[in-house]
Amino acid sequence: MKKYLILIITLVAGFLLVSCNDDIGNKPSKIQLTYADWGDKEFNQKMIDAFMEENENIIVNIVDIGGSGAEFTGNLIDSAQLGILPDVFAIDNVPTIVSANLALDVEEYWRNDPDAQLVYEAIAETAVYNGKRYAVPSYQFLKGIFVNLSIMDKLNLQTVTDKYRIDADGYPVKDWTVTEMVEIAKAVTNPTVGNKEEYRSGLALWYGAADFQQIWPMLNDENLRYDTWDGENFDFENPLWIEAMKAKVDIMDNVKYPHVTSNFPADETTQAFLGELGWMIAEGYSVMAIDGSWNFGAVTTAKDNGQELGFWPYPAGDAGQFPPTILDYQIVSSQTRYPEEAYKLAKWMTYGKDGWMTRLDLLEERRAEEIAEGENITYLDRFPIADYPEVWARVDAFLHDDEGKELIVGMNSILANIDDSRPDLDKWLAGYKDFWGWVEDEDNPYNWVNLLAAGPDAVPTYAKEWNDKANELVHDAIENLGRE
Repeated sequence: MKKYLILIITLVAGFLLVSCNDDIGNKPSKIQLTYADWGDKEFNQKMIDAFMEENENIIVNIVDIGGSGAEFTGNLIDSAQLGILPDVFAIDNVPTIVSANLALDVEEYWRNDPDAQLVYEAIAETAVYNGKRYAVPSYQFLKGIFVNLSIMDKLNLQTVTDKYRIDADGYPVKDWTVTEMVEIAKAVTNPTVGNKEEYRSGLALWYGAADFQQIWPMLNDENLRYDTWDGENFDFENPLWIEAMKAKVDIMDNVKYPHVTSNFPADETTQAFLGELGWMIAEGYSVMAIDGSWNFGAVTTAKDNGQELGFWPYPAGDAGQFPPTILDYQIVSSQTRYPEEAYKLAKWMTYGKDGWMTRLDLLEERRAEEIAEGENITYLDRFPIADYPEVWARVDAFLHDDEGKELIVGMNSILANIDDSRPDLDKWLAGYKDFWGWVEDEDNPYNWVNLLAAGPDAVPTYAKEWNDKANELVHDAIENLGRE
């Protein structure tokens, strides 16, 4: 508590400094803004410095709100109650801030910005409520499949007709399908405890659970979006959703498929056998893992352990291979005195072309220093959300070594389809977070634990209950969001 009070006092002092330079109703010659997110403070400062060089009439101070994710959001709300909400800030859940009336509608700035018109359509549609845009998407993280290439080299898998295809290097083909991924996971799993050289988990899951029902339907029907959301409703009774959920419930049956889906050792015996682990995929005990590009640190960890990881595209469905992505957002404060300048800052730190070119300049400088000092390189882990050919050309070069070889094998195949990425709902769709709270509620007879126990045949019954509740909660949440 003492630390947080000191933080608040520091913030108040900073805002008083801003206020004393501003006569009410007049723009000063030097406009002062504040900015907050939970990212790399040193890198953020370099981005801000470059912004101020480009905008000499604007001074930006980075403020430390404290925490990340939900804790960061809570601290923002506390700051707002003290009248010191930063002018621009990152957020882990847009509806939370909109409901608290702390987000500015920036639709006018977005609509009149040529860069914004190049943002991919499926991404541009997000964080808009009843015609008002209360957040701007910043960048997209890729969801893909880590593949331990070192283990695959040892296994020497061959194509098995009607099950999976293996390329000339002994790896899954990059245009693989969701069923091929599951079949490979089953084939490579070896749960025998006793020989660390032979133990293998087939597929580590997304935060411990398969994401199949959220992703597979939109891979099999190009008109669907994440989790069957169509902009107005979910459709969990869609046969595509039901079949994907059946596959999820099936593969998570550890009795039927022991250790196929282990992200960390699943039982005490295995834990004692393997010892204390970080990422099983990076330490040579998982063959594949569903993961996000923000975890590219696993590539470095694996390399330190004598392992090589690739990052394969999320497998395709009947309609194609549309990369699922995870979005981050930033918000212009409803309390800002300078909305136009604040939006300019938000754009620079998020989707804007000039900001992206600066970001890549700084990353290239960092990489040159890392190479010169013999350190592990930092991988590019987030990607543009707009069709900027010049930016994408530099991104492509950033993913290869001097000889043109992919630094992380598989990335080319993911980015080949990035203009049709399908973003998630987690941080922007009002009511979606509440729905998942209901799914995990132990008092809910249709909760996830009960579905897992009931097995795949129960999915159609649960689908109706989940569908009704998801639509109820989301409709209730967005009904008045953004209305005066």
